[in-house]
Amino acid sequence: MSVRSESEFRVAFTFFFRLVMSPAEQTIVILNDFAYVQGGASKVSIDEAVGLAEAGHRVIFFAPVGPPCVALRAAPLEVICLDQSELQDFKRNPGVAFQGIWNLAAYRRFGQLLDTLDPAQTIIHLHGYTKALTTSPVRAAAKRGFRLVCTLHDFFATCPNGALFNYVTERPCPLTPLSARCVTTSCDKRRYVHKLYRVVRGLAQRHLGRFPSSVHHFITLSVRSAGLLQPFLPSDARLYPLENIIEVEQTPPVPVARNSRIVAIGRLESEKGVALLLEAAAAASMGVTFVGDGPLRSLVEAVPNCEVTGWLSSADVYRALDAARCVVFPSLWYETFGLVVSEAAARGVPAIVSDVTAAAERVTDGETGWVFRSGDAADLRRCLVETRDDTTVANRGTAAYDRYWRKPGTPSRHVQALNDIYRTILMS
Repeated sequence: MSVRSESEFRVAFTFFFRLVMSPAEQTIVILNDFAYVQGGASKVSIDEAVGLAEAGHRVIFFAPVGPPCVALRAAPLEVICLDQSELQDFKRNPGVAFQGIWNLAAYRRFGQLLDTLDPAQTIIHLHGYTKALTTSPVRAAAKRGFRLVCTLHDFFATCPNGALFNYVTERPCPLTPLSARCVTTSCDKRRYVHKLYRVVRGLAQRHLGRFPSSVHHFITLSVRSAGLLQPFLPSDARLYPLENIIEVEQTPPVPVARNSRIVAIGRLESEKGVALLLEAAAAASMGVTFVGDGPLRSLVEAVPNCEVTGWLSSADVYRALDAARCVVFPSLWYETFGLVVSEAAARGVPAIVSDVTAAAERVTDGETGWVFRSGDAADLRRCLVETRDDTTVANRGTAAYDRYWRKPGTPSRHVQALNDIYRTILMS
């Protein structure tokens, strides 16, 4: 056999081996700030870890902040938790500020783990990293030749404040992240000193962590977020679209025409469009139920016919959706997905969404819901008024329901799609 033929044979054999390789022969290491559900990224990372482990993969969940949640402890996987503090613990533990820029302990412990694994059969999957983990494990993995994939839950891969949004002007930010104009612009939701800290963290992420430059595979949650982030990713980066898991059983669609309440779900903060919705609802003489909590709670509670439930369990959120006539997603910033819009559609509840958000991709104006001009209270009022018509709201709710269940984001479908992505990466 010639040298060329032998080389071609080895390539073909390797390709075949990887193609048929059973899940048990693959190792997936999930990286996330928290080993419990602290927010959207943590929930996705934990759901994926559990789903992959139950599907037969060897899964290792690596997180600096614990304790590990019940779901992780009960699943057939390994958890490595460093029991560190997060950035919010700064007043109690000032040293966490240095850890939040470069987590040296995570770098060393993760390196020790990687030295026991085979790069040819291992995927490193990064989720949340800005609250405690940092990108130090990325440097450790890239140094050893492991394949990495990152789910882009936010815009921290490029933007210091993670949102491509100016919280002072309450508008999406057009500046090049970490440019001179970016660094000198006060855009943080708190003080400029917080912005400067995030700039330092961003520079450490870019130069010490070599992120995103050393990662060549990214999972994106929407076309909008992918388009905004791609110019700042490596030129050879491969993007894999994969929507978030929607954990909801299929039941008959909610009879929305019988319901009266308009519902908004999420943090009660300015960038979420809370004040805009209050203005539009007042102009339309309609009440709103806000499911969530945040600094604008007192503002909402001062408006007649508006109420705040506080944070609810998943079951109670779905009960709130079952009592909704329509859901409103008025966010002023881009978002990367907008989970509540899909959750509502799965129940047959139509949504009114801002055109600047990624959630607008899953709503067809005039068919499955309404899309309004971001920041335009008059246009939002127009949509609210249209929900008064029973036939209109019922038809759009049914259309949203039918569209969702044609390709639902169930855990099993999500894990299968994720496994396909991993297989593609391992063969690259």
